[in-house]
Amino acid sequence: MIEKLYADFAWEQAAELLAIDSPTGYTNAAAAWVKNAFEALGFKAFITTKGGVIADLGGKNENDGLLLAAHADTLGAMVHTIKGNGRLKLTSLGGMNPNNAETENVRVYTRDGKIYEGTC
Repeated sequence: MIEKLYADFAWEQAAELLAIDSPTGYTNAAAAWVKNAFEALGFKAFITTKGGVIADLGGKNENDGLLLAAHADTLGAMVHTIKGNGRLKLTSLGGMNPNNAETENVRVYTRDGKIYEGTC
């Protein structure tokens, strides 16, 4: 059974990472957070050209390595059109199912850096 200390640490780390907006194409902040988290634990880490994070966790046998991979991006949508009534027409990114977005809180990032909050 996992010790409470480790479970609490894992919960805190997951909550912090999941609070970072990282829709497709905007994963730099999430990747930087992951890199910094590994470095804070004393591991060497770097960000790849494609935005992934690689951390060397050490070990005794370099011929018997282990690779773990996970997505740092979240499903999202992109504004396709701003309608005359101010509503947005969206196009999905990353396989988002529109039915799953109903009543969800969202943040819309504009090209000039503004952020608008709303609800689908």
